[in-house]
Amino acid sequence: MTYVSDDPLWWPAIDAFRLISYFVVASSTAVVYDWAFTFGQEIELIWSQRWSIMTFLYLGVRYLGVLYSVVNILWNLPLPTTDIG
Repeated sequence: MTYVSDDPLWWPAIDAFRLISYFVVASSTAVVYDWAFTFGQEIELIWSQRWSIMTFLYLGVRYLGVLYSVVNILWNLPLPTTDIG
């Protein structure tokens, strides 16, 4: 049986988690929007040029941050704790 607490002490934490999830969705949407409009320029200016230290720095900043964000989102996904079905 599922136990649902209606304790008012949890309300600020629940509101904070909800607000954080809104920011995660908004920032993820901004990253996808940025990729959609700059991917052609990235291919032309970064991938087709001779590789240098600046190329590695750009790719590290661009893609390691995104990789960290994806792993962080997946790690913090709520998992169901009850048997459904």
